[in-house]
This record gives sequence, C-alpha cells and structure tokens, in this order.
Amino acid sequence: MSREPDLFISTGQGDKEAVDWLNDLFLSAAQTRVADIHFEEHGHDCRVRWRLPGGLNTYDTISGNQARMVDDKIRSRAQLPTGDRKSAHDGRIQLRYQMPVKRKLDIRISIQPCVNGQSIVCRVHDESNSILDINRIEMTPAVRYFIDQIIEEPTGLFLVTGPTGSGKTTTLYSILNELNTPDKKISTIENPVEITLPGLNQTDIDDQHNTFPQALRATLRQDPDVILVGEIRDAETAQIAVQAAMTGHLVLATLHTNDSVQTIARLLDLGVEVHNLATSLRAVTAQRLVRRLEGEFEMLPPTQVEQAWLQAHGIFHEGGKYASFTQDSIMNDRLPVIEMVVANEAFRKAMVEGNRAMYAAASSQPQYETLAQAGVRLAAQGKTTLDEVRKIAGTEPIGNISRRFGQELIEAGIITPSQRDQAGSEQINMRREGIIKRLGDVLVSMGFCTMEEVDRVFEESRKNES
Repeated sequence: MSREPDLFISTGQGDKEAVDWLNDLFLSAAQTRVADIHFEEHGHDCRVRWRLPGGLNTYDTISGNQARMVDDKIRSRAQLPTGDRKSAHDGRIQLRYQMPVKRKLDIRISIQPCVNGQSIVCRVHDESNSILDINRIEMTPAVRYFIDQIIEEPTGLFLVTGPTGSGKTTTLYSILNELNTPDKKISTIENPVEITLPGLNQTDIDDQHNTFPQALRATLRQDPDVILVGEIRDAETAQIAVQAAMTGHLVLATLHTNDSVQTIARLLDLGVEVHNLATSLRAVTAQRLVRRLEGEFEMLPPTQVEQAWLQAHGIFHEGGKYASFTQDSIMNDRLPVIEMVVANEAFRKAMVEGNRAMYAAASSQPQYETLAQAGVRLAAQGKTTLDEVRKIAGTEPIGNISRRFGQELIEAGIITPSQRDQAGSEQINMRREGIIKRLGDVLVSMGFCTMEEVDRVFEESRKNES
C-alpha cells in the first residue's frame, strides 16, 4: 500500500514493520468504523483491542519491543514527551490515506501509566466518512418531526444524553450542519473539539486556562444565535446554559445520564431551579448505538429469558418474532436507538411532581419510546437483534415503565406492530399539516380497528392504572 507523508513514517532504524502495522491498524479501524483503539501493556507483550458497538474485541497481541516502537511513533506524531512515562498525557494526531480511498482521520490520544506498563487509548474519528446530514440518521418520523420543530425555535435548551460512543456528537453536529446558515452565528465549546465544521466558531477547553463556565460566559458576549456545550458536567455550567437558553439563545448540550427522564433529575441535582428548567427546556433525547443486521437472518419467537426481559420492560405480544443472528448474518454498521421526551405543557407540570409523573407524561407523547421499546421495534423490523438491544437497554428497566396505548392494542390482539407503525407515521404527517389526532382515531380512520375496540382497551387501561 502506498504511504503518504501524513501517515506514520519509518526512520530506517528497524521500525518499518511496526510503522506498517500501525498504519494498517488505523486504516482497518476506519474501515470497520471502530470507535476506540486500546494498547494495553502487560509485562512482555501488549494487547491491542478495539471497540465496536458490541464491546471490545482483541485485534492483535504484539511484543514488548514492537509496543515500544508503536508508543514512540504515537508520542512523536502527537508531540508528546517520549521520555516521560510516569505521567498521563493527552494529545491529538491526524492521518490521511490516499488508497484504497481518501480518508482523513482525527485521532485523540490518551496515555496513562499502569502497574504493568501503560495504557494508550486512541479515539478514532473518520472525517472523510462523517455523517453530518440529519437525513442520513435513522429515526422515526415522529422523532424527526419534533427535532425539526425544536431547531426552528430561536431559543431553548435541547439535550442529547448517553455514554461515550453512543453517537451524541454525530447527532448534534448533524443538527448544527442543518442550522449552519450565513444569518446565524454558531459557537461550540468542547473538550476537545471533535469535528471541525466551516462557518462555526469552535473553542477547545483545557480545564486549566479555559474551563467550560469561563468559555460559556465569554461566548455569550460574542452575540451567538446557537451554542453547543460539549458536556454539562458541573453546577456552574448547567446554570449558565439554562440562563442562556432563557435569554435568546438556542443551546445544545450533552450529559451522561441513563435515560431522558433521569436527565431532569440530574440537572436539578446540579442546582438548576425547576421553574427555570421547565421554562427553558425543549426536549431531551437518550441515545445508544446497536449493530445493524445485514445478510441472511431468521425471524424467531423470543426465548423464555427474552420473554421475561420483554415483559419486565413492558413489551410483549403473542406471536411476536424478532431477528436472530445466523452464520450467514453480518453485523458491522451501527444504528441509533433513540428515546425522546418533548417538554410540552404536561411534561413541564410533571417535572415538579417527580420521576413517576414525568414517565407517565412522556408515555403519552407520540414520539416517545424507552430505549428498550425503540430497540425492540428495530429487532421486530429485522434491523438488529434482541441480544443487541438487551446489551444497550440493560437487564432491569429504568424508572416506571408506562405502556403506550399502541402497545396495549397490540397485546390485546387488535392491531399488529406494523399497523401501529403505519398509523404513527400517518399521525406525524397529519401534524405537519396542522392536524392533531390521537393514535386511536388514526388507527380507526385507516381501518385497522374499530372505535369500540379502542374504547374498550382504553377503559381497561384506566381501570388497571387505578
């Protein structure tokens, strides 16, 4: 493979094999859409693993001598001290490949000394393959409708939550790309800036000379229209972000929380006044990534263990079948699983009452699905497997699961999941035209059930709740 000057370079001191291996590693990682590469020294050798949506996978084990060469090359490229192996270091490098296709990789480096050597973690971002078009992010019509509504607003707070590697940055930058027009000033505050986008004013945070609160205050003096806060991690940043959203700015931000409703509790714990949050908040999404199922696969009924998991998460219907991995299946690309809560009037009132009331208010919204419910829908559509969904949703449900009315109609055998999804899409199409109808009314108008059946299930649901 042809090497360009902006890859790792051999100095001719017996390091060519290590350099070729290193260049091939990062190219393979980009082609496989790896999120992180881990170099972990253990005595006389070094384990190399990389992170895919299903977890860490071993890529190779290299000798201690080759590991030292790899370490020298990474440190040199990132302009980090090669002689100091007792301190933690952070850096950044860029690599450009010309063959087999052009790729530009932006790689964040974290080095930490350990008892048996050191650990190097490289966060890989393939700028040549960035999905910065919101139309390319798979989401339900309802979620897309409400995101469109939010970004048309001149003010407010929109939060995207999830762990590292859940696709938060891609979602937010796709939204920024949509908003990036000549009539808007957009500023980002990140640690570090993960994607560079022309037309944006982007600020790196170093937590010493320029903290999130300091940078956010400075940004507010720059007359911005839209602000991205890379992460709300302390009380001061949270309160400034909320105030900014209340005073004429659209603020996008991330947090690390388990689900959308728990994000509210997290912000209140950080000292944000509930009435200020209710005034400023537009929506919260929780996001995860699962592997997309491709090739040949089977649609099978759930096992007993899977049935118990489905029921615990308020999901189950007789005869349901879900995609199952076979030897002819391929799972490589990643698919977002999105849970979204919109801060409508009912939800704002519920914020004062606590988590139980918020879950109940969220469950009545047309776009809302828990992460488990959203993932199971994808498994029922043959896009991923229940095993993948269980990994990202956890063993036990988070919070109080309120079954959605469509699910109750499915469990009663009145409609199918496909009919529910069709009616949900039609419900959103009607909203775009200014017509608001309940899901039950839409199902009846489409001929999927009768009003008598809808009323019967609704009354049974009310009795069960009381």
